[in-house]
Amino acid sequence: MSEPTANPYPAGAVSRFVAWVDGLPWHGWWVYPGIVAVLFLWGHGVLWASGVLPFGAIDPLIAVGVAYGPFTLAALAYLNGVAARAIAAFWPATGWPEAERAAWTYRFVTTPGGYGWWCLVFGVVVAIGAYVGAPPSLPEARDANRALIPIAYLPTLLMGYSMLPAALVHAWRQLRLVARIHREARAIDPFDRGPVYAFSRLTAQAGLVFLVVAYYSLTVNGSFQAGNLVSLASIGLAIVLGVACFVVPLWGIHGRLGDEKERLQREVEARISRLGAEMYARIDAGQFEATKTITDTLAGTVTLRERISRLPTWPWPPQVVSGFISALLLPVIVFLVTRVLSSQIGD
Repeated sequence: MSEPTANPYPAGAVSRFVAWVDGLPWHGWWVYPGIVAVLFLWGHGVLWASGVLPFGAIDPLIAVGVAYGPFTLAALAYLNGVAARAIAAFWPATGWPEAERAAWTYRFVTTPGGYGWWCLVFGVVVAIGAYVGAPPSLPEARDANRALIPIAYLPTLLMGYSMLPAALVHAWRQLRLVARIHREARAIDPFDRGPVYAFSRLTAQAGLVFLVVAYYSLTVNGSFQAGNLVSLASIGLAIVLGVACFVVPLWGIHGRLGDEKERLQREVEARISRLGAEMYARIDAGQFEATKTITDTLAGTVTLRERISRLPTWPWPPQVVSGFISALLLPVIVFLVTRVLSSQIGD
């Protein structure tokens, strides 16, 4: 099944922004730290101007919270590049004309319009909920300036929580397309590992994005999470999605590779059986000189059978699996060890 070469739908707001940034000098990577700086200066500027904080004092919640939204945007831009390279590597396995690759690439890197307002509404609701449920470490203000505190915090919270559903939608669409292109490809060769492994880096790194956000929230921004049910629920969702991103989209091609491996094994066993029967027939006929050709052919076929038996059916190289598992478990182990050590030292 093929796709038309024209862009099949208009891009959504987030995808348009990421594409615009990519067209800037140095692919616009300086824009995302710039957004961090703007949010940082805005939040502290309000707190300093209102007298809630002394000028020059740093609020830790704003200092660590400003990274969420810009990091998510930067991650989407990075994953778009990974997706485009993965499509190029996998394309020979599709069996489709080269002219159709541009439309598939567009689908992978572009979220259609219609999701932006829902993401914004989600961000507003969750940002307010997270602010209301925040721990009592937020700075106190005089009654006259109390209304200014939300003005300092909510832009950072709003951008961070609005980008979460935007990232979910973008990743969900990308990973569905991974499963779809694997399902519809017509020329997958289990002996050619390049195309087979092409999307493993995309799924692994998409999963790592969610894990990084979750572990950053639990460690660097841990004080904001204490007792904050809205924020903790978002972290739990991010961890589950991180693992699902890595495994679920590649499950379909795992099944296809397994079926293809079984087919190849049946065919090679049938050929070995025929060669064995031919060998016995020539021996019984006393044609001993003629058996050498059969022997050489049989040895080559047995070698091929061994090669087929070693074909992996999981569409990711071992180093990608070990790297993802390490990224998943290492922060948890470090967290548990530090908690045990701190409790022992405290005793």
